[in-house]
Amino acid sequence: MEYVPRHSSPGILPQSPRHNFREEIPISRSRLSLVAGSEEVQQHSYGSDFSNLNEPTADFESNPSQGILHRSRPSATMWRFTLLAGDSILLLVVLELLLIVPHTLYGGAGIMRYETGSWSSKLIWVSFALLSWSIAANIVQCQKLLNISSRLKSPLYTLFALMLMCILWLGISYPFIADDIISYVRFLLFFFLLAVPTFIIWRVLLAEFINLPRFRGQAVIIGDNTAGAAIAKEIRNTKRPIATILGYISESSEEKGLRDGLPILGGRSLLHHIIRTGKLDMIIMAIDHKVNPELLQDAINAVQSGVSVVPMTIAYEQTSGKVPVEHVGDQWYMALPVERNVPLLYSCWQRAMDISFGLFGLLILLLLLPTLGLLIYLDSPGPIFYTQERMGYSGKKFRILKFRSMRTNAETKGHAIWAAKSDSRVTRIGKFMRATHLDELPQVLNILRGEMSLVGPRPEREEFVTHLEKKIPFYHCRLSVKPGLTGWAQVKYAYTSSDDDAMVKVQYDLYYIKHQSFTLDIFIILKTVIEVLLFRGR
Repeated sequence: MEYVPRHSSPGILPQSPRHNFREEIPISRSRLSLVAGSEEVQQHSYGSDFSNLNEPTADFESNPSQGILHRSRPSATMWRFTLLAGDSILLLVVLELLLIVPHTLYGGAGIMRYETGSWSSKLIWVSFALLSWSIAANIVQCQKLLNISSRLKSPLYTLFALMLMCILWLGISYPFIADDIISYVRFLLFFFLLAVPTFIIWRVLLAEFINLPRFRGQAVIIGDNTAGAAIAKEIRNTKRPIATILGYISESSEEKGLRDGLPILGGRSLLHHIIRTGKLDMIIMAIDHKVNPELLQDAINAVQSGVSVVPMTIAYEQTSGKVPVEHVGDQWYMALPVERNVPLLYSCWQRAMDISFGLFGLLILLLLLPTLGLLIYLDSPGPIFYTQERMGYSGKKFRILKFRSMRTNAETKGHAIWAAKSDSRVTRIGKFMRATHLDELPQVLNILRGEMSLVGPRPEREEFVTHLEKKIPFYHCRLSVKPGLTGWAQVKYAYTSSDDDAMVKVQYDLYYIKHQSFTLDIFIILKTVIEVLLFRGR
């Protein structure tokens, strides 16, 4: 299916002082809420009032914003205060427990060298702990609203902050520690083991509380078109919606109706009304400025009323973890990274991770090779390993190595064939290896040779790359980073078996390339481990 450019979305639009899109937390007048909503929530919000929009009632004509709820929600300051208070209280509780627990359990508490009294010593000790936590939390940014709303990011960032806190605490306390520093290190380890589960439980509960339905913002999509329908679908299908989509604002008329289960609320007049009544938190722009300049100007003016105005492409990325290549239109730069200068620290982390996993994986490979090799040969006589030419970084070709999971001569027609679900070419032991991803294990040799990385877009054959480049925009951008053993597209989507699947996966790959980070890599690795343990491969 050839790619046909669809409705483009506008470029970056101004956002109100009370909202910050990157924070993604549903707050009332002081924050942007990334709008999302499930069908159940939407039915609750407008079901009784908007169920017959094709036949509007007199009540609706007199009050077009009926069914649009006005709810008070905590401000950004309140969320930050709750977070800081909770962290401080938990830290003090953990420290108090350490004072109660017999020192013999961890070899002594590293009592201060210069004791001026019991309470003075404890006060200094607690002050050092709080100072260390404050510095570590700011460095790791574990108290940013963007991070605390995520059930994964919040515990992960907190774990890193606690690790850094222990290092800083040791450094600050060193001049006052008794001669037995080993005992103090054991004490810090005991503190770490006690603090980690305590803080993680607190952060997960806080993230769940922040995303409760009553704290969701309300938004409309300007544009009753394919781009608007695409972002509405992604938002409504998200597993953990944090706001409610009220409906569409038509770019061409004041007529009401339904589109894919969402109401078309009306046109400019209704937009003016709901902005004026203060019942709107965000506007998602799914139209180009050329389509309806007046409506676009109305949306921009809404910024002065505290409403956030966000391009569809940004909202799509934040909601789905994909780059909407079909809808970027003239804003082609939205599909590409701002700059490809990867930070030195991240590059070092990535290479260290590759070498560490490569060596560990090589050990596992040597242990499993005799058993798997025998089973592969007995099930389907032929070579144990399967090599194939793939395209890597900057289009450089290399030979990928895998355990053979298909019968020999699987491509008898002489051209590349997509692997399909329940593929008849897969052997019995091959099904097991694919389910557990063991067939990919020999690629640790490609990682150690520097041809691949642990995390990145999966490498494809030249035939597929040449074919898909003609059909999918920005497909060649996948080659701007090293291919990976696992990747964002692999943990978010099923195997590729058609051009349409390849379109979806390249959207995930472009998102990873734009947002490469230590945290995203950790998330992908954790998701991959879950996939392997649950036998979700194919």
